[in-house]
Amino acid sequence: MIKVLEAPLDLNLHALSVYWWQKELAHKISEEAGKQVVWAATDQQIEKMREDYQALCDGRLQLALEKKPQTFSLAPLTNIIKASPVTLSLVILSVIGFLLVEFRLNGIVELLKIQSIDSSRLSQSLKMSSRISPQEFLAHGQYWRLVTPIFLHFGWVHITFNMLWLWELGRRIETQCGKVHFISVVFFIAVTSNLYQAASTPYAYFGGMSGVIYGLLGYCAVFNFIAPHKIFALPRSIYVVMLLSLALGWSGVFDFLANMANTAHLSGLIWGCFIALPSALLTRFFQRQDHR
Repeated sequence: MIKVLEAPLDLNLHALSVYWWQKELAHKISEEAGKQVVWAATDQQIEKMREDYQALCDGRLQLALEKKPQTFSLAPLTNIIKASPVTLSLVILSVIGFLLVEFRLNGIVELLKIQSIDSSRLSQSLKMSSRISPQEFLAHGQYWRLVTPIFLHFGWVHITFNMLWLWELGRRIETQCGKVHFISVVFFIAVTSNLYQAASTPYAYFGGMSGVIYGLLGYCAVFNFIAPHKIFALPRSIYVVMLLSLALGWSGVFDFLANMANTAHLSGLIWGCFIALPSALLTRFFQRQDHR
């Protein structure tokens, strides 16, 4: 390229450079010996570029970069929905469940619980006792109760923290393992953690996504430990915080705040670790085969 001119470093040539490119004057600007050096692609450009530079310095050439109008776009939201539709659906259903509890729509809430101690109208219609166990509900074909307690949340703190953890962990697994696999993992952990909690606290009113969240945490931990590539990149501090919360829950420290579903948390964690084993081992096997 051919040297056209030199300019002081404190002079902003960005607008002039854009102007030249708009005029199809190919060039480059470099910094040498404490100055800006303008280079042209051909001899024919030199005179025009020097004239423009002088006009800019004299104030005869006024240049302003065109500002593109800012427009509202739904593209980020659309990308989130496309990438994690199952996780987003779980969040929405949980918010709906929270609102049902918050506004005391007990008739609907009763249909979502896995067991009950106060459903006289329901028990009469099903010809049950006032204390309804999971076995009695299942005997009447109400299998949805094995899952639906995960959508019931009690208080803003409960729903907020659970949804933050669900979004953080759920979208990672859904993105990496696929929607069908993720749904299967969530439903399996939901059923097992709900049943274990119901067995440990008969007729207690419990709910929440915490058991599933601990299961997803265990899934990520085991998968990362076994599979050759750590696809669920979680900071170690997350594991520490979650496991510490689990231990404190069992110790009774949080009893003054709420009755913790500790059995659901622990069983969810254990089953999440367990069901991650086949997926992680298969991933490890096939990736080794690919490298041979």
